[in-house]
Amino acid sequence: MVLPLGISISLHWPLYWAMAVGSVIAAASAVRYLSAKSVLDEDRGTPTRGPSLAEICGYARSGISRIANVVILILLVNAMTAVWFSSGTIQSMVYYGLTVISPGQVMAAGLIISTLVSLMLGSSVGTVATVGVAVLGIAKALGLPSALVAGAIMSGAVFGDRVSFLSPIFHLAVDFTGADRGKASRRILMTGVAAWLVALLAYVVMGYSSASMVAVEGLKVRDTYLALLTQSAKIGFWALMPPALVMVLSAGKVPVRLCLMAGLVSGALVAIAHQGQSIVLVLRSALFGFHQEAAVGELTGLLRSGGIAGTRDMILLLGFAGAYTGITELSGMMEEAVRPLVSPLKTRMAFLMAAMGVSVLSAGLASNQAMSVILPARLMEAKRKETGTSREDFAGSLADSGMAAAGVIPWNVMAAICAQSLQVPSQVYAPYSFFLIALPVTGAVYAFLSQKKAGIRQAAA
Repeated sequence: MVLPLGISISLHWPLYWAMAVGSVIAAASAVRYLSAKSVLDEDRGTPTRGPSLAEICGYARSGISRIANVVILILLVNAMTAVWFSSGTIQSMVYYGLTVISPGQVMAAGLIISTLVSLMLGSSVGTVATVGVAVLGIAKALGLPSALVAGAIMSGAVFGDRVSFLSPIFHLAVDFTGADRGKASRRILMTGVAAWLVALLAYVVMGYSSASMVAVEGLKVRDTYLALLTQSAKIGFWALMPPALVMVLSAGKVPVRLCLMAGLVSGALVAIAHQGQSIVLVLRSALFGFHQEAAVGELTGLLRSGGIAGTRDMILLLGFAGAYTGITELSGMMEEAVRPLVSPLKTRMAFLMAAMGVSVLSAGLASNQAMSVILPARLMEAKRKETGTSREDFAGSLADSGMAAAGVIPWNVMAAICAQSLQVPSQVYAPYSFFLIALPVTGAVYAFLSQKKAGIRQAAA
């Protein structure tokens, strides 16, 4: 599968072609693997029937069915973003952001704002689809590189996704490892805060370095954009009500899907009642995207959203990724691939480092953030006990690796959705996602210090 993925990325082809080829390869491999396994079982005196095409297709269908909720989420995100353009919500957030944020502060502000919002929402996807889009709009208006700012947004979004008590992936890590929620949260924060501070320093330095190159021209463009934004929509309090409602509902622990539905409906009401748009135009924006080219020519690249129709390539990618995951997991091939990495582990540090590696490998092989937790937790529990590693450290190692890496692996569902919302490919913003780069380093340092501390305790005993 690596070969078609590499070709697609290097030639800028849609990734769903690579995942389609990968799914076919996975199906052929599963037939070969299960046929060999049935022969081995027969030699052992426990004959089993070889795989049929119907069974392989069943594995694929099972994998596709698992991404149904994700498809609904991405449809809601795209429809809501388009409607928020119609309601003037994105324009208002960009307008007020431009008035208070200087070019040198955009990257650091993007990190801080997305961190706070992701802690409240418990969702990196929801964070990117709301404030992430607005912050990136501010960067474009100031002439800053989209990749740098997208990396800062993703860094903050992933921080909250790892540790927020509203985050489903955090609870998944706690539940599958059996860790105590409070202790696991403190352990995840320990490495997360260290990596976050490294990222903040990097964005401050790079922000002011980039700002010095666009300072004069960027401020001129900002003034032009401020004027054009007021022409494109009514800027003000009512336009900011949809995101405020989403934040309030998320603080009340309302599921992310319902929060996005509320944001979509409230945005439509604001567009009709406040912006004076017709129901037909709002529905058209949600379905086919928002485009406002005539009145604000220089804002064409900013005031644009694909709507539900713009999700075609993404849904194809998710569908093939789901089929690939179902085939590789349900056939047992994924466990077979990971088991040799687990069996030789002897020490706590080796276990934690291997857990991080297996988690990243699972996020890549399964194209799913949840599998970065489920697979290592399922395969490595016996080794965790054998090496004396705490459940909280196990959960922390998963949070420091695959849970975060899912945001930059191009064919992973999480990265694909975020890239779609930001309109910046994940392989483009990945080198600038400094939090995600620093996180495994802080995780490795923690593993080393944990091993050293355990050695001191044993020596003292």
